[in-house]
Amino acid sequence: MTKFNIKSVAIIGAGPAGIASLYEFLHTNKDGTSTVGKEVAENPLFDKIVVFEQKSQAGGIWTPDIGTKSLRVPPQSMFDTEQYNNPDVIHKSEPKPEGVLAATVENPILVKVNPKDDTHLDWQETGVYPDLFTNIPSRFVRFSYQPNEEKYQDPSRTIYPFLSHHELTSRFSSFVEKEQLEKYIRFKTRIEEVYKDENNKWVITANHDKETVHEWYAEEFDAVVVANGHYTVPFIPHIPGLAEYSRKNPEVVIHAKAYKNVDEFNGKSVLNVGGSISTENLIQYIYPVARRLSVSRRGDHKVFPFINEAIVSEGIVGKPPIERIDPETGIVYFTDGSLEGDFDKILFTTGYHYHYPFLKKLIEVVAPSNASRVSGLYWDIFAIEDPTLAAVGVPVTGLKFTSIEAEAAAVAGIWSNSKDLPSKEEQRQWEQKYVASRPHNIDYHYYAPDEVQEKYIDKVIDQFASPSRYNPLIEDGKHIDDIFLGVANLEKLFYKLKNNELSIKDTLYRD
Repeated sequence: MTKFNIKSVAIIGAGPAGIASLYEFLHTNKDGTSTVGKEVAENPLFDKIVVFEQKSQAGGIWTPDIGTKSLRVPPQSMFDTEQYNNPDVIHKSEPKPEGVLAATVENPILVKVNPKDDTHLDWQETGVYPDLFTNIPSRFVRFSYQPNEEKYQDPSRTIYPFLSHHELTSRFSSFVEKEQLEKYIRFKTRIEEVYKDENNKWVITANHDKETVHEWYAEEFDAVVVANGHYTVPFIPHIPGLAEYSRKNPEVVIHAKAYKNVDEFNGKSVLNVGGSISTENLIQYIYPVARRLSVSRRGDHKVFPFINEAIVSEGIVGKPPIERIDPETGIVYFTDGSLEGDFDKILFTTGYHYHYPFLKKLIEVVAPSNASRVSGLYWDIFAIEDPTLAAVGVPVTGLKFTSIEAEAAAVAGIWSNSKDLPSKEEQRQWEQKYVASRPHNIDYHYYAPDEVQEKYIDKVIDQFASPSRYNPLIEDGKHIDDIFLGVANLEKLFYKLKNNELSIKDTLYRD
């Protein structure tokens, strides 16, 4: 049975998972008692907490517009490798400068850089666009210790029960400001390497971006939380001919991460590749203005089943996966033997990678793609081979904020010795058993709204969180049916927008 004596913690990422972890740790006393929802701990568990965030603001995908233009697709040099579907190719760690381990945050190594160099991408730009509204009700895009504002519970709101991205961004940034969390965050700092040294300390190699100069340094910590999310590195499936076609037609191919408004698709012939929630989100805006719209998809969507009919509804041409693209003519050949050409835009709504380029061991992404499984974690949280490394935000569920909160509480409970982990062998056996009973892809991490409380959140809180830490669904769990109301309204909104019964401006709410 491992007993922890953790004094310093590094948190990688200041999105929802990183902020929830920071808040939880600040509200945990040395004896494990929790003050969540109240004042910070009087006798805090940790002496030092540092959050590393590569953006200039907190929020992750919900970061306010930071004014940078997203890359439409990976640079052509990366396309030409024909490995653009490999995150290790399009999201590499930068090579460390000599002597970095002796450098400190106060006295870093300075490396001059060319801001236009595209050989090392951080993909830090947010994939959020001005017209976006959430697909989860207001109650469940917040942590339990945040208010569920009455103004968002008005059924007369056009997008009820959802929030516009402006409203959610405001909710998140207001919380960070109110709790004075920014003082713990080092912005514009990318983590390039994380490893355990011979003194049993985690060594973080950090790269502070000052545009023309990067400040490199190393820092030691007792424990690390990986909270970098999985909506950063875009996934584009490998398609024969795509790289050469993109070189010849650089304005045609675009990933959804770079979508900002519908103007680009006005009067165009569009091929959408993908069948996910982002497909539904975008084609409800694109269809009314496009000259023609085809949707190529791999299979059915399980989380929001209505999508399967919506994205091939009247006026939209449904197609199977792409077999190849003729780079000279632009003709797209599909797996059923059919073909189409004359596309002005090819839009990939194919999701994102789980990716941890700074961490080569302990946490592994199995068969990297938009449908990967992350291995080596007990209950998707604790690194089995070293429990001073934890991940927050891996599970996939409609109650994402709630599951993140539960995972952060679990980490605080274990690291404060309020609860104990089973032996490594028992954890390995758990993972083996779980792998055998679940799909060998991203669905391994998926919990449906009507099962996530019983099968995940309750179990995580009961097994790992401090006894004084309340369950985040103690109140909100009474309202799980809001999720299903949300799905029904999401479907109605889709058809109203698609059929021009509702305009984009009708859905825009600013806090």
